Amino acid sequence: MSARKLQIIEAAMRCFARKGFHATSIQEIVDELGMAKGSIYFYFKGKEELLLAVIWHFVERMMTELAVLPDERQLGPREQFRRQLIRHFEYFQNNWEFLMMLMQEPQVNIGQEQKSKLLHELRDRLLLWKRQYIVAIYGETAAAYGRDGAHLLSGMLNEIMHSCLLEKRNIKGDRLGDYLLERLDDVMAGFAGRGAAPLMDDEGTKRGLVGEYVAALREFIRDVEQSGSEELEAERRSDLIEAAGRLIEEIGQPIPDRIIARSLYAYLKTLCLPAWRSRLEAAGAMLKLEP
Repeated sequence: MSARKLQIIEAAMRCFARKGFHATSIQEIVDELGMAKGSIYFYFKGKEELLLAVIWHFVERMMTELAVLPDERQLGPREQFRRQLIRHFEYFQNNWEFLMMLMQEPQVNIGQEQKSKLLHELRDRLLLWKRQYIVAIYGETAAAYGRDGAHLLSGMLNEIMHSCLLEKRNIKGDRLGDYLLERLDDVMAGFAGRGAAPLMDDEGTKRGLVGEYVAALREFIRDVEQSGSEELEAERRSDLIEAAGRLIEEIGQPIPDRIIARSLYAYLKTLCLPAWRSRLEAAGAMLKLEP
């Protein structure tokens, strides 16, 4: 994404948070940036498309907060998870005005299918992120209850954040992180003690946009595999298939590493034949890897 496009998205996010979507005009957004009004239409067709881009940006920033930081890599999974829960909560606190706008203002009927897929994608990734840490903290014996635990933890966290937004409660991130992990201890001990069958299973956890990303990339891999030796030398074909496979693995992670994903995608574009570029760029657009 170009620096100018990012500036427009962030300015729009501030304006929407202050005044709401409907009350904010394109003129106010360009005034925030000090740019000519017509310039914004080079990047976005209108305010509705801009709002969808703002929501994407909000989600991507939130997911970045959940990545393991370099100075956290030597920590155990419990402390890593505690710090990520704190950052997750503080991100919501720091963006409460924008969230209130999304919750309270009647939304225009724009990009409903894409927005719905985005919300499903976000929900699934957050559940996978929680389940991953539950298994890392409590061991493989807890794996059967990982999805149940992730759902219950999500319910607690979502209700607390909802109360903080609507009731303007001021809860410290450190206190929340400790509290949630203590409650998770209670929940997982209860599962282990009772030994009952889990309510949720892991079927259907890979849906939404992840499925579309993978389908588009697998189509690209099939194109490469079916190419003849006169089109593509063996080493280049092997590199393309391996890089595409690694990109599929990365985007399937609960919190994909955006630097790795972008690097793999750029490498694929460099190696691929012109005839395959449109299929690859379609996947890149869904992954938000295209500028």
